[in-house]
Amino acid sequence: MPYLPTYVYVLFCLLVYIGVKRCFAREVRPVRPILFPVLFVGLGMSSLDHLLPRAGVEAYAAALAMLMVGTAGGWFHARGWRLQFKTGREGMFVRLPGDASLLITLLLTFVAETFIHYAIATSRPWAATSTFAVLSFAVWGGLVGMPLGRAINVVTRCVRHANGASVEGGASTLESR
Repeated sequence: MPYLPTYVYVLFCLLVYIGVKRCFAREVRPVRPILFPVLFVGLGMSSLDHLLPRAGVEAYAAALAMLMVGTAGGWFHARGWRLQFKTGREGMFVRLPGDASLLITLLLTFVAETFIHYAIATSRPWAATSTFAVLSFAVWGGLVGMPLGRAINVVTRCVRHANGASVEGGASTLESR
């Protein structure tokens, strides 16, 4: 595809790598799951604000509404995960299950972002409408909200576990809830 710069292909490969890696169980510090979604929120808002500078209040309202819907969906998805916790000298770790949903979300986000960039770069007439801006912001909000909700769920459960472990007075090793 002659319209896409080389870095887009590199970014695609990086996102596939990250998504495939998340398909397998892994042990991480409790703060780690929240970093990627927060980065997505910041970069996405900056990108959309730059691409669609005349987006009105309705576009931001659609983004916020879909961000809340996506966050709720991500929260309920992660609610079924069985987490395992380990506390030791290095601190607390949580074992996250393997899940392909992040790979799917990353690929959908890449496709949506590429489509938005392509539509604006090729000066499609419909890309200059407020409807396009509202839909772009809404799609972004939904896609970014899902991993954010999953991450908030995991971090919340880690905090609850840490508070419960400190109240009980003992360090736990790979307990599950």
